This record gives sequence, C-alpha cells and structure tokens, in this order.
Amino acid sequence: MADRIDTIISFLKEIGKFKDIEREMWTSNLKRKESDAEHSWHLAMFLILFEKDLPKNLDFTKTLKLALMHDLVEIYAGDTFAFDDNGRSTKKEREFAAAKRLFPQLPDDLCSEFEKYFEEYENGETNESKIVKSFDKLQPILQNLCSEGKSWKEHGLTFSDIDNYKRKFVEHNDLALEIYKKLLEEARKEDLIK
Repeated sequence: MADRIDTIISFLKEIGKFKDIEREMWTSNLKRKESDAEHSWHLAMFLILFEKDLPKNLDFTKTLKLALMHDLVEIYAGDTFAFDDNGRSTKKEREFAAAKRLFPQLPDDLCSEFEKYFEEYENGETNESKIVKSFDKLQPILQNLCSEGKSWKEHGLTFSDIDNYKRKFVEHNDLALEIYKKLLEEARKEDLIK
C-alpha cells in the first residue's frame, strides 16, 4: 500500500505542471492566459451545472473523469490552439506519445484506466466522450465572452471560422447546440466576432 500511495503522490506532483500549460484563451481580467487546469475545471463545472439537462443514460462519473483528464497529456505535448493548422497536423501523434510517457507513472490499474479514458475521449464514439467534446468546444466560446473576445481578435477569427470548426462537435446534442447558438449570438451582439 505504501508504494501505491507514493506512486500516486508522485503522479499528483507531476500533473501539478498542468496548471502551467497556457492556452490561447485569456482569463476574465485580461492579465494572463488561461491554463489547461483552469480550462478542465471550467469544463467539469459546465457538466455539473447542466447534469440534469444531459441525456439520462450517461455515466456521469465517467463524464467528469473524461473532462478532468482529457488534456493531461498536454503536460508533455503542449496545448494546440484549435485554429493552428500546423499544430493540429501533429497533435494526435504528440498527444499519444505524451500519454505513453505520462500514464505509466501511475499504478498499473490506474494507468490502464487513464489510457482507456484518453483513447475513449480521442475516439469520440461514446455518448460520454461526445458530450465532453461538445462542452470542451463550448468552454472557449464562453471564455472569449468573458475576456472581450481577446483571443478571437488576436487571431483574426470570424464567426465562419468558429462555426466551421466547432458546429460539428455540438450538432449531435440539442442542449449543446442550443448553448452553442446562444453563446455565438451573444458574441455577435457584443461585436466580439465578425
């Protein structure tokens, strides 16, 4: 038992680095960029707050696990901005290599579980992974609303850019699609995107 505790504590120390991985989204005070850890926390909060409106057949515990660990590999792979075509071309390979480096630091049973969840999220075929992916695409829209569209403006993104990339991730679920439309409509009204 002592070895297991030590191994888990060591892993928890390692994933503390997650707090230092910057994304392209700005925090609400516009003084710094959001971290991967903040993004994952906000994503989990989305799911918790909309839990009663989500499909009843979801394994909600699994959904939260997917949300909280889906980007952990970015500790080694780095964050890839959704609109960075060059970065996206190598994202999958970099993240799978990072998973092979990160998850074996866990006890065997947890390593297997994290590998399974990571692959489930990446494949996006289960109801849980589809919902988490949907909300993962919604969170940055909300973050841009909270930060005056700073990231969109810095990268010259238009409504079409955002819609062409994100809509396909939310269309499978009426709730996700409704939230998506509301957020983008608010962004248009506030003149945050063209």
